[in-house]
Amino acid sequence: MVSKQGRQEGSINPEDGPVAVFAIELRRLRERCGRPTYRELATLSAKVGTPYSDTTFSTAARGHAVPSRAVVMAYVRACLAYAKKDEQTNAQALEEWDERWTALQNQLAPERPETEPPADRPVSASRSTDQPQPEEVDSDQTVEHPEHRPVAAGPRRRMGNRAKRALMFVAGALVTAGLAFSARYASAPGSAAADRPPPAAAPSRAALPEKALPTADVGGNIRCARPRYINGLAWRPCMRVDHTKLVFVVQMSNEGPEPVTVRAKLAYIQAGKEAGCPGDWGAGVQVEVAPGETVTSPQTECTADKLPATPFQTKAWVTAPSEDSWGYREMSQTVHIQADGTTAIWADEA
Repeated sequence: MVSKQGRQEGSINPEDGPVAVFAIELRRLRERCGRPTYRELATLSAKVGTPYSDTTFSTAARGHAVPSRAVVMAYVRACLAYAKKDEQTNAQALEEWDERWTALQNQLAPERPETEPPADRPVSASRSTDQPQPEEVDSDQTVEHPEHRPVAAGPRRRMGNRAKRALMFVAGALVTAGLAFSARYASAPGSAAADRPPPAAAPSRAALPEKALPTADVGGNIRCARPRYINGLAWRPCMRVDHTKLVFVVQMSNEGPEPVTVRAKLAYIQAGKEAGCPGDWGAGVQVEVAPGETVTSPQTECTADKLPATPFQTKAWVTAPSEDSWGYREMSQTVHIQADGTTAIWADEA
């Protein structure tokens, strides 16, 4: 039997808490459904009407933050589609995972104030507003969907024995529920690959310049690739043919209700060889796309002269700010500049 080759995931310690346990159960679901790759899950998610990228799904199963309900439901649907489950089984599984996600959110919600303070502490002291406020949690976690942000840990506080026991109970319940779900709904895998130890941390990258870009209409003789999705943002590389030159851009559209921040980088392919774009966009920029807006890279940032008998393509990368590598790239349709150095014929016109 031919085994699938792919990047091995880092291990997760269930003792790290409910978020880690939830991620472990997402991985177990994928294992029980036949271990599809995250790229296969991304393809299936688009087919079932909830498109997300492979990066979004792999991030959801890392245990670093709570994925949104939308991402979890899309992940489950894609796994079940890969395992070719029937509609009744799918509906029951989605309902159970929705309940599991809600239970996790409730567990991580800040504790309610005590209705009665301890006898040795005055009421006024327990409700005083003069206490120093806890520091805000860092906001550099991956945004899974514009409608839902990852739930970060609340302010640190000492946990009593009762709270610790409750936390251990919920974590154990999540594990038990996951095992029951796997046995009930998922097929036995062809093989189970154990997670390897996490790879060495990548060297920290320099801060990227942040661009507040206006929206732009590329227009003209242009072709764009099919859209890709990351964190609910649709993006695609495009190329425009002018009279004497070619213009390479990347477009990013946010149809969600909240802004989405991503990293973007541009290059182009000339006669089968990659050529880097000059300036910030060739090195990589950080971009925030407002709700309902479409952002296009500057049309003067990356261009090339027409060359006789030469094909060209735009090449672009768009990834989450938390990622240390650029990951998947997408390329536009090819345009062939003819021997006269002026006439351009697109691949779909040949």
